[in-house]
Amino acid sequence: MPDVTTPNSDVTAALRRAGVSGVDDSPLAQALYATDASLYRVLPRVVVSPHEVGELEAVLAVARAGETAITMRGAGTSIAGNAVGPGIVVDTTPLSAVRVDADTRTATVLPGTVHARIQEAAASHGLRFGPDPSTHTRCTVGGMIGNNACGSRALGYGRTSDNLVDLTALLADGRDVAAVTNTNWVIWSMPTSGSSARSLAGSNARSLATRWSTCCPSRGRSLARFLVGSEGTLAIVTSATVNLVEEPGAKALVVIGYPDMATAADAVPLVLEHGPVACEGLDRRMSDVVAARWPLPELPAGGGWLLVELTGDSAGEAEAKALALAKVVNAPHRVVTDAAEQAALWRIREAGAGLAAVSLDKPAHAGWEDAAVPPERLGDYLRDFERLLSEFGLRTVPYGHFGDGCVHARIDFDLSTQGQYRHFVEEAAVLAANYGGSMSGEHGDGRARSELLGRMYSPQAMALMAAVKHIFDPDNLLNPGVLVDPAPLDASLRASRVTLPVMAELGAEVHRCTGVGACLAGPGSGVMCPSYSATREEKDSTRGRARVLQEVVTGALPVTSEAVEQALDLCLACKGCARDCPTGVDMAEYKSQILELKYSKANGARARTESWGAYQRS
Repeated sequence: MPDVTTPNSDVTAALRRAGVSGVDDSPLAQALYATDASLYRVLPRVVVSPHEVGELEAVLAVARAGETAITMRGAGTSIAGNAVGPGIVVDTTPLSAVRVDADTRTATVLPGTVHARIQEAAASHGLRFGPDPSTHTRCTVGGMIGNNACGSRALGYGRTSDNLVDLTALLADGRDVAAVTNTNWVIWSMPTSGSSARSLAGSNARSLATRWSTCCPSRGRSLARFLVGSEGTLAIVTSATVNLVEEPGAKALVVIGYPDMATAADAVPLVLEHGPVACEGLDRRMSDVVAARWPLPELPAGGGWLLVELTGDSAGEAEAKALALAKVVNAPHRVVTDAAEQAALWRIREAGAGLAAVSLDKPAHAGWEDAAVPPERLGDYLRDFERLLSEFGLRTVPYGHFGDGCVHARIDFDLSTQGQYRHFVEEAAVLAANYGGSMSGEHGDGRARSELLGRMYSPQAMALMAAVKHIFDPDNLLNPGVLVDPAPLDASLRASRVTLPVMAELGAEVHRCTGVGACLAGPGSGVMCPSYSATREEKDSTRGRARVLQEVVTGALPVTSEAVEQALDLCLACKGCARDCPTGVDMAEYKSQILELKYSKANGARARTESWGAYQRS
């Protein structure tokens, strides 16, 4: 494990001497980057925001010299705790560029490039990047590679690994691995501690063929694809080339109603016979949540629905495919061809990730978020999963990529109850494994599930993963605590920290922010947040401000601290977040309460009344 005793100032000074941009070890930076969209809070020593890819090599050199961990971070929307770490956190978002080659139908991008920017660049050529996570307006391609991101249309276009042509990366020892193609054997043959990835691949061919086909000898050993899903534990991605596909000429959406979501899941194998691009599942719990915020388009009768997207070269072809599916489903349905209405229906699904967290009597959490099982077994799995929830007295608002057998479920764990969270996820891991599934369908294992991998993999497979980690990263510098030698799944839980009694009400409110980052989406996505749109700095986002206030309500930051002042300085109290934030964050209200607390602390009871009145009148 990397040394954690080196003073922050030494690491900070070394990074600055090395010419790294955006080096910041202030309490503000630590608060902003201590969490992602997961349950976890791990204070970094220092945050860096490099503006040139070459700076990553300098960051790595400093980390090696100081035995300091490195965690790569894109948009910070990871929900398994993949993007928090105790050492140097690297914000890659300034490393953004995309170059489209229409002739080869590829795009070459830097790791901080936002997914939506790839789509914009490709659209002018009639192309698109296939995978499309619900966070597509802010997630980065580096994060997508780290987690092997999928999204609703991965059913039709594949996962990130299926669309990766090539990548360049830095290894932990500083070597720059370029042009990592299927025919490049250099890295596979490099010996480290008496072994090499090539020798491991040869001696473990059967296990690789079963679990990790991308590096199976018979498949050509693609290191580029092998690194996808390794969550920044094996190498630092510096660029990637991805395949693009033709944008379909037309789309049609079939919405099919069933008595409940499990019954809807039973119908998935039949739906898949019709070649959909997307097949999403949701139930009334989700539609009711969204309907409380926005008007909903008409849904067919039922308590559970499938949203099935089919495409064609023309509107007539797409509609004909939709009608053919509708004819055989034997259930209430609607065929929707209007683009605006399709978008409104997809909004139910996309908004659900945030709304599901704040729509139950208690906050719902992402600790068991994206298990997946074979689609033909999905209905039975859902019934058993609901029974497991009932045994623990837990509730959720489930939905998911049913065409891929993936179920998203934010659950109202009581994180103040000793052992409930751990006991449930251990049982849930066994359930998913018994169905031949994965407990991490698309968001990676991170801190939430790495400890549970032994429920899914054999001891031989676990030993093989550890051996590969040792070859690539012998000093365990890259994202320690994830995948190999994992941190306990119930350690560093953000939501279990005790709120100061005087701030109990405010504490509950600021923890509404789950980190999904809708406030980072940029122009055209709403009015949240004007100051972030101008500065593009995390401290000026609704999420960034909420993270700072989460530190305040637990006593980690004084209400009078400079960090709080900096975070709230450009808040216009416009209530744009109260309108657009899917979890209902209202920063204008929180700012007023913080100012009240600040002035009461600084000036005493009388001054508190006067300053509060002045603020009210201002």
